Amino acid sequence: MKGIRTMGACLLAALSIVAIAASSALAANTLPEAGRCVKVPIGTGAYNSGTCLAHPTKGGGSWEWIPVSGTEKQTFTGSGTETTMTTVGHPTIKCIDANFNGEYTGPKTATVTVEFQGCQNPTGALCQSVQNPNNNSEITTLPLEAELGFIKNEVKEGKTLVVVGLDLKPQPPLTELAAYKCAGSNETAHVTGSVIGRVSPINKMTTTLNLTYLATRGGEQRPQQFEGGPVDTLSTTFTNGLETLGSGASSLNIHTYAGSNTNPLEIKAIQK
Repeated sequence: MKGIRTMGACLLAALSIVAIAASSALAANTLPEAGRCVKVPIGTGAYNSGTCLAHPTKGGGSWEWIPVSGTEKQTFTGSGTETTMTTVGHPTIKCIDANFNGEYTGPKTATVTVEFQGCQNPTGALCQSVQNPNNNSEITTLPLEAELGFIKNEVKEGKTLVVVGLDLKPQPPLTELAAYKCAGSNETAHVTGSVIGRVSPINKMTTTLNLTYLATRGGEQRPQQFEGGPVDTLSTTFTNGLETLGSGASSLNIHTYAGSNTNPLEIKAIQK
């Protein structure tokens, strides 16, 4: 009987470990996500602090997590200074600034458009969107789809290291992020693929939402992928009418970007 009781206790302990691991895995699968940590009557909430990161150890908490839904209007805007769009084997396009406008469509997704202003190539020729050629020196993206994901999510020397990114890609059924031409040239540049930028701050309720899109001096995007995901970068194809002239790997670098949510939101990336 003693052996049976011991075996039963070990089985219960093992099941508990499995349940905890399953719960942690479920949380990891849903994160990162955007939402609000709201105050609720004491004892009715799932969390014990205003960041909704730690579950209460005794009884109910006084805070509850509400992920962003497509039915509520949650928008964000921001702007960055000097922007460069680099394509291997082709002239680099430089713009004075970049303006973002976005709206969350769910806890992990958003729609975004970006306006790059004061754009020109190395010869000083102004560059503008194909869909709006009258706006000289302004390259506006087509409607983009954005998705939150982990750039890094690991435990190292007992510390959890988390970096969250926002991936910008064409909004289906579109296949391009942007198409532009520069004055004096018959070439049209078609930008495809996607690009990931770092999101900050995370794990706190705030109106601040900053994005960092970086490329190395050699023109390589950093980062190039979400953790465990495929390489996720840009490329540009150049055409003249129906003729394809060539293509190359591309990157986007936005210097000193700062933005804000219309209402306080949290990018939740950990679950304690």
